[in-house]
Amino acid sequence: MAEPTLLETVAKATSLREGPAGVSAVLRAVYRAGSLRLQDAARAARLPLPVTSAVRRELEKAGLLERKHGLSLTHMGRDFVERDLGLGQTADLACPACEGRGLMIPHDCRPLVEQLTAILARAPSADVTLDQAPCAPETAVLRALLMLQNGALEGKRVLMLGDDDSVSLAVGLVAKSLGRADLTRRLSVIDVDGRWLSFLKDAGAAEGIAIETVQHDLRQPLPEGLAHAFDTVETDPPYTLDGARLFLTRAGEALAGDGHCYFSFAQWPPAQALDLQRAFVELGFAAQAARPGFNRYPGATVLGNTGQLIELAHVGQTAEAAEWTGPLYTAEINPRVRTYVCADCGTSTTLGKNGEPDTIEALKAAGCRSCGGHTFRRQAGVR
Repeated sequence: MAEPTLLETVAKATSLREGPAGVSAVLRAVYRAGSLRLQDAARAARLPLPVTSAVRRELEKAGLLERKHGLSLTHMGRDFVERDLGLGQTADLACPACEGRGLMIPHDCRPLVEQLTAILARAPSADVTLDQAPCAPETAVLRALLMLQNGALEGKRVLMLGDDDSVSLAVGLVAKSLGRADLTRRLSVIDVDGRWLSFLKDAGAAEGIAIETVQHDLRQPLPEGLAHAFDTVETDPPYTLDGARLFLTRAGEALAGDGHCYFSFAQWPPAQALDLQRAFVELGFAAQAARPGFNRYPGATVLGNTGQLIELAHVGQTAEAAEWTGPLYTAEINPRVRTYVCADCGTSTTLGKNGEPDTIEALKAAGCRSCGGHTFRRQAGVR
């Protein structure tokens, strides 16, 4: 089968929004590595893990991939990528020290990662209904160091719009390591989740880090005293276009003049990324740098456990503050029927229906309504 036809066939069979280019990216990642774990292939191809798994199955059916110490190309597969895709480059040209992020944690700051990891052992559980998916402690420290490197912390008023990633704690720990309790002029967090705010405030106090916390739903304009009061905003919003627009709108409200926003987001395919970039421009932000794969999320397998960080400069006029009345979170915009089967008795439970828990985490904690079991599997064929 000719190259365009095969790639298109696999892309169509897996409903791959990236199209043939996404299939090619998976093959290229495996070719360059020789043998690759599925999660590493997803990260290299910048695809969600479930999507990469589906692509793998189709490529196995086509005889191009096999499972041998991870994913490997068959003889047919190697011939295909070299002859039809024209591949030949096998060396990994990314910087081995920073893994292509463009920034690394220096040796004397490595203990900060261990310290933050220990602190986060007491953190609240993630609320997936709020699209919470905390980043790795190393990522939180990297974000703090990036802002420090770019002059966005020293002497600045810094705001985190949502902080289940605990970047505020990372900033405070970096400041302590430098002997600079006054590194920032103001360190604030706005979040709708009171659990996380209490955790951040208490953990900060225990470490001698002053964090101002404000419980607020960003669907509403910023409270008095927070509008036009900051120089730097850091945010990791819900991974929907509406979520991005809302959080960027509030970032624009928060910034005093032409400040900067460190914006973490999913690595979307080009058509969706174009919509996101249009939102940047419409809301008065200019993208100055994009760092693919900068963020790591241990629990977010649907994202391939990775995401990008985009450095934005606010250069436009702030839109008039207004209430947000539309959908926001992933479950609101892309609702799915999620049915799980009890591994012990076979009882089916549809999340969020007939009084059942909204998340699989809550269902596991509550137990099966029939037998009380706490182990469940996703019902096949239900999306």
